[in-house]
Amino acid sequence: MIASGERCGIARVPLARTGWSISRLGLGCASYWARPGFAEKRARAVVETALERGIDVFDTGASYGDGFAERRLARILDALDVDRDCLLVSTKVGTVTDTRGRLVKDFRPERIVAQVEKSLRRLNTDRIALLQLHGPHIHDLSDELLSTLQRLRADGKVALLGVNGFSEVIEHVTGCGQFDVVMPFISVVQSGNAGLAQQAAAAGQGVLAAGPLARMLFAPPLASWLSRPSGLWYLARALAGGAFGLARAQRFRKALRAPGWSPAQLALAWVLARPGVSCAVVGTTDPGHLRELADASSRTLPRAVEQAVAALGNGATGPRRL
Repeated sequence: MIASGERCGIARVPLARTGWSISRLGLGCASYWARPGFAEKRARAVVETALERGIDVFDTGASYGDGFAERRLARILDALDVDRDCLLVSTKVGTVTDTRGRLVKDFRPERIVAQVEKSLRRLNTDRIALLQLHGPHIHDLSDELLSTLQRLRADGKVALLGVNGFSEVIEHVTGCGQFDVVMPFISVVQSGNAGLAQQAAAAGQGVLAAGPLARMLFAPPLASWLSRPSGLWYLARALAGGAFGLARAQRFRKALRAPGWSPAQLALAWVLARPGVSCAVVGTTDPGHLRELADASSRTLPRAVEQAVAALGNGATGPRRL
């Protein structure tokens, strides 16, 4: 049996008042990792590296690869004989595929229950450690939906409840006793939610930072992107925000420089230095990249970098869509 952190410890912190203690770095099991075209052997190597480095937060979603991400994660964890009780495996609901094959939002209680039941089967578990609503609007949070979520918790199908979304809904649920965890987008490029993280933590909610590397827009690894299929996928995702977003991110290139650090390490350290942030969730298809980030997760951000990023001012609050 592989136990997270058995070979190489990583910093762990309490997840606010939830009673959980988690690693400061989490692995996002989505994007290209969740595509059938990405080799299973490589996907497993990424998860193995995460476990060896002490990462115990694994974040996925019901809509990622139309359920493929959940099945793949469960398959790999089972093959590695991992003790699930030592992990915080998170999945998301509220995004579904319509009759035309498009991803749309649907937070009707009956659809949420149906998604949870499918996720339980795909994850091969009888309880989801963290269930998050995936990009809801405030008007989606009806009393009926909230009651349904509490019933799922009371029935033992869910341990913790959370929200992954834009700044408006994160602000709305901050301090709300219904939700144990919030997952806003926080990065040097999208720094506007950093204050929300502090407020949520002060209210006793755990904070997972989504998108901490901002798709590497501040220092695009073009040589890597252009040399492999997964790189082309990430390049397309990076360009999806348009030229303005890419140009704005480039302003941070000079700020993210320090001897002995890579730009990605500095960007991660900046997010983890934000008050209230318990864990930053990163996505990658490269075990070496994950090791690099794990090494940086316990390091102290150089003061000069903190000052340089601050001088560039507050950034946006998140991407345009989930």
